[in-house]
Amino acid sequence: MDVKRNSETIGRDHEEGQKHIWEKLWSKGVSYRWDPLSELVMNALLETTGPFDGKRIIEAGSGTGKISLRLAIEGAEVTLVDYAQQALEQSKLAFRLKNRNAEFIQSDIRSMPLGDKAYDVCWSAGVLEHFSNEEKVNILLEMARITKPGGHIVVLVPYSGCLPYRMGKAFAEQAGSWPYGVEMPVESLKGSFSKAGIQLAEEREIGFLESLDFIDFIPDGGSVKAWLRDWYSSLEIEEKRLFPGYLLLTHGKVV
Repeated sequence: MDVKRNSETIGRDHEEGQKHIWEKLWSKGVSYRWDPLSELVMNALLETTGPFDGKRIIEAGSGTGKISLRLAIEGAEVTLVDYAQQALEQSKLAFRLKNRNAEFIQSDIRSMPLGDKAYDVCWSAGVLEHFSNEEKVNILLEMARITKPGGHIVVLVPYSGCLPYRMGKAFAEQAGSWPYGVEMPVESLKGSFSKAGIQLAEEREIGFLESLDFIDFIPDGGSVKAWLRDWYSSLEIEEKRLFPGYLLLTHGKVV
């Protein structure tokens, strides 16, 4: 058996299957209602990159483009890149309704048709966990290529140490109700950033309360979710640090 060819075939099959899942999701109606998770990501970007006004910011794997729309409202010049035409069409409509401009590019984020050193900030949320470690590095290399020296790279992925997220995901996968395909939570992206030549600035976990939404995958989990929310809110700040959040945020700078 040609092991390399077989591996490549499996990889292509996985990739096509993943694309089909996302195209199916984007073909449905998309909500642009602002929610706590979007607020969490927006605030994390603000904390890591500073004010958005006047900056060129690109989202790699933009999905709904909900947060990029808010970045545009805050004065950023935004570019959205996604391979799914359905996702970009949803985003274009949302931008038109808010009378905001953006550049929309249909492309694989591993090879974006963009010039070098063009952006102040390149960010991605909920994307790299669907790729192998090798592909993560390839994506980060591409993100770094299109970012100015001294510019920011910000990546958010599900964190492997977040228990409510892992519980809800495991239950949904066993029940056949997990809607997001192959998703591999991440312990750290420090090694991937290093291999891509990106200077690490920080890595931390955020969003424990947001992780509780994954308990909704478990039948009758609503009461447990409500109790956990109240219990966590009653803890002191030092105690809350014992319970990592849903998202791993890795922030670096291009040198």
